[in-house]
Amino acid sequence: MLGASEREGSMGAVVMKNLQQGGFEHALYAVNLKGYKSVFGYPCYRYIRQIPEVVDLAVLCLPQETIPRVLRQLARKGTRAVLVLTGGLARHRTVGTKLNKQIEKLATELGIRVLGPNSLGILVPDAHLNASYTHLDALPGSSAYVGHSAALGSALLDWAGARGIGFSHFLTTGASADLRISDVIDHLATDRRVRAILVHLEHIRDANRLLIAMRAAARSKKVLAIRTQTQKQLPSGLTNRQAVDDEYFTRAGVLQVDSVDGLFRGLEVLSRARPLHRANLAIVSNGLGTAMLARQHLDAVGGELATVESLEDEQAMLWYARETGGNPAILPPQATGKDYVQILRLLEKDPKVGGILVVHSPNLRSDSTEVAHQLLPYIKKSRRMILTCFLGGLSVVQARQRFDGAGLLNFDSPNDAVDAYMTLARHELAQERLRETPSSTGLGFKAERERSQALLDQVRSDRRRYLTWAEARSLVRLYGFQLVDSTFGTDFEKVVQRLTPRYYPASLRLVHEAYCYPFAYNENPAERWRGVRIELNNEEELRQAYQELVAEKKDHFPGSKTLGWGVQPMRRKIDHLQFSLGVTRDEDYGPLILFGEGGSRADMMADRQVALPPLNASLAKQMIMRSHGYQVLAERSTDLETDLFHLIRALKALAQMVIDLPELAGLEVNVLLEPGSGLIILGAAACVGEPQRPALNPYPTEWVERQTLANDKTVTLRPIRGEDEPALKAFYTSFDAESLRLRFFGSRLHFEHRELATLCQIDYRREMVFVAIHRNHIVGEMRLWHDVNNNALEFAIMVATSFQGSGLASCLMRKTMDYARQQGVAMIVADVLQENKAMLALGRRFHFKALFGEEGIIHLTLDLTADSPDKAKTKAGRKKRVV
Repeated sequence: MLGASEREGSMGAVVMKNLQQGGFEHALYAVNLKGYKSVFGYPCYRYIRQIPEVVDLAVLCLPQETIPRVLRQLARKGTRAVLVLTGGLARHRTVGTKLNKQIEKLATELGIRVLGPNSLGILVPDAHLNASYTHLDALPGSSAYVGHSAALGSALLDWAGARGIGFSHFLTTGASADLRISDVIDHLATDRRVRAILVHLEHIRDANRLLIAMRAAARSKKVLAIRTQTQKQLPSGLTNRQAVDDEYFTRAGVLQVDSVDGLFRGLEVLSRARPLHRANLAIVSNGLGTAMLARQHLDAVGGELATVESLEDEQAMLWYARETGGNPAILPPQATGKDYVQILRLLEKDPKVGGILVVHSPNLRSDSTEVAHQLLPYIKKSRRMILTCFLGGLSVVQARQRFDGAGLLNFDSPNDAVDAYMTLARHELAQERLRETPSSTGLGFKAERERSQALLDQVRSDRRRYLTWAEARSLVRLYGFQLVDSTFGTDFEKVVQRLTPRYYPASLRLVHEAYCYPFAYNENPAERWRGVRIELNNEEELRQAYQELVAEKKDHFPGSKTLGWGVQPMRRKIDHLQFSLGVTRDEDYGPLILFGEGGSRADMMADRQVALPPLNASLAKQMIMRSHGYQVLAERSTDLETDLFHLIRALKALAQMVIDLPELAGLEVNVLLEPGSGLIILGAAACVGEPQRPALNPYPTEWVERQTLANDKTVTLRPIRGEDEPALKAFYTSFDAESLRLRFFGSRLHFEHRELATLCQIDYRREMVFVAIHRNHIVGEMRLWHDVNNNALEFAIMVATSFQGSGLASCLMRKTMDYARQQGVAMIVADVLQENKAMLALGRRFHFKALFGEEGIIHLTLDLTADSPDKAKTKAGRKKRVV
C-alpha cells in the first residue's frame, strides 16, 4: 500500500483500515517516505525496494506526478498488478489526459496491468479483500459490479447494503488508463462464482472490444447495463441517441436499464424467471377489472397479448369469454386454487402462449391463502414463465410470503407484474439478437467492391468529403440498386437539349455542395429547402422552375457552390411507397444503418430505425417491422412477402457497403417501392471520412473452403453458425460414451439447448470453431480458444466415426495452423487424456511436443515462432516420435 498513513481522513488511512477490517489474510506492507515503522500494525518501509518479497498487488494513493516513477519501481520489484486510487484528474482534463496516456504507455512497456486512476478500488468479499476507500464493505453474493464512476459506485454500494444485496466482485475502473471495463468483464465471464454482471458505462473507447466482451459474458451469465453520458453530438440523421444505445446493448445480449433501482430489480426478475419461449403474455384473473388493468398497461408499454386457442372448451367456467376472446381468462370471484391450476395446465400446452400472469383479488368467497397453497407447487414445477400478483393487503400477506419464500416471481400490483414481464421480453429479444450471425457477404450477387473503393479513393484524393450527384448514384449502382432514369449536367441549357418526351412530367433539382451531403437538413425535414420542383409537364415549366430555384438558392444557401442540374421523370403513383435508407456514424458505436418512411410529407426523423451492421435477413426484417412505414406497407401491399424481400435486400446491401468500404461515413438514399417491380432509387447522397470498422464482427466467409478427402468424399470446412445447433447435437450424440469422455474429460450423456447454443453462437474474434459438413451433416469439429495472456491457441477436435482415417483430422489441423498464423498466435496447445491414442497420434503427426501433467493429462504444444510455414511443411513429412 503506497501512500499509507494513519492520518485521520486521508485516503491512505481509509484504504489501510478497510483492508484490515475486511480481514485480509495475506501479507500487507505499507510504503511511506516519512519512515513510519508501522501503519495500523502493518510493517512500513520508506522505499519499494525494501519490501522483502514480490508484491502481487500494489495500491497507490499518491500525488499524480509521482505515479509514472512509482510504476517503474514496482516493475523492477516484479509487481504485475497496480491499483491507482489517485483522483481529481477529471477536474484537470489536460493534465489528466496526458497522465492517462503516459500510464497506458508504461503499462505496455513494463508488462504490468493498471486499474485506474480515479478508481474507487476493488472489493472481493469471498477473498476478504477491500482495497478501496469506500465507507462500507460489500456483502458477499454472486453478482459482480463494474463501472466507471467512483461516486455512483459508492452510492450503489450503500443502496445495495441497505437491501441486503451482496457481490462477488465490486470495482470501478475510473479513467481506465490501462485496464478497461471490457477487460474486467472478460475476467468475470470466466469466473464460475459469478452468476450476473452489472455494468455502468460513462464512456466507450472501443465499441468493438466492449461488444465482444459483453456478448461472450451474456452467453452464460445475466448481464445488465446502465449508461450515463455527457451531451455528445448526435449522429447525422438522428434526433435521439436512445435508439442507438438500445440497439448496441440488445445486439450484445445485454439488458439495458435506466436506473440503479432498475439494475437490481431487473437482476431479481432475471434470476427467478423461467425461460420465455414466446414474447407474449396470457392473463388469468378472478376479476375483469384487475385483468383489464394488466392488459391496458401491457398495451401502454408495447407488450403483446397472446392469442389463446386452448381455452375454447372451457367457456363454461370462464366469464366474459366472448368479450375478451379468452385472454384475459376471467374466472369467477370464488375461483379456487384448483380452478387456476386447471386453466394453467391448458395454457401451458398452448404453443402460441409465452408468459402467463396470474392475478388474484381477495374477496369473501375466495381464500387467498388456499389459492396460494394450490398454485405454489404447480408453478414451482412448471417449465413456463408464470408470474403472480396477489392484490390487496391484509388478506394476502401469507400468500405473498409463501411465494416470496419459494423464490418465485410475485408482485403487489398488475403494473409491476407486467413491467417484470417486459423486462424478461426485452432480455429474451437481446438473447435472440445475440444468437444471430450475420455474414460479411450474402447479398445473392457479387458487389463490385474494387470499383467502389476506387471511387471513394478518388474522392479523397480530390480532398473532398462529399460525392457528387453522379458519384453517389454510381456507388449505389455498384451494390445492386436500380436508379430512376436521369440526366445531369453543369450547363442547364445542355441538360434541356438532352431531354426527350419520356422525361415528362419531370422533376428538376438544383445540385449544390451542401445538398451532396447526406442528412443535410434540420430536425424537421419537411421544412427544409429541397432545391427541387416536381410535376413539370413541358420545357416552359422546366425553365420557369430553373429561374425560381436559382433565386431561392441565393436566399437559402448563398455560400454553397452550384454543381449542376439533375432531371428525372416522375415515378410516383398512388400505390407507390417511399422509404428512407441510410448509413451514418456514431462517435462511440461506429457505423449505423437507418431505415424509415421517406418522402417530403413523412416524419422521417421520428420513424427512423437504427441497426448495427452487419445485418442478415432476420435482423433487417425486425428493423423494418419496428417502423411506422411497415404498418403502411402492410396495409397497402398486395404481396407483402415480396415487398419485404426487396427492402431486406436493400438493407443488407447497405450493411455490406459499410463492411467493404470503411471510409464510407454517410449515405442517404430515397427509394420508391413499386408493387411488382421492386425498389428504385430516386436520389442518393454520400460522404467519406476516416476508416472506421463496425462495432460488430461479421461471419468470416473467407474461411469457407471445400476439400476432397482420401475416401473420395467432399466436405465443406467453414466456421460454425448459430443455426448449426441441431446438426451439432446430432454430431455429439452419434458418439459412444467413451469417445465423449475423451473429448470432454468426463461423462456426457445429454446436451441441453442453452449449452449447444453457446457452443454454436461464438464471437469470431475471440474463438473459432471449424466444422466439416457433408450432405448437411457435421462430420468433424475443431474448436479453438484464444489465450490472450499467453498468445496461444488451444484446440479440441472430434471426427465422426465414419470419417476417421479419411484425412479429415489432418485437414482440420492444417486449417487450424493457417488460422493461428493469420491471427499472429505464437503457440498451439491442447490438453489430452493419456488414453486418447488418436489425439496423441495427431499430435505426433504435426510435431507437437508433449509434457506429462497431473491426473493422466498430457499437454501438447506446438511453437509457431520456431519455424516458418515452409519448414513446418518439410518437418510434417518426416517420421519423428514426439510423444
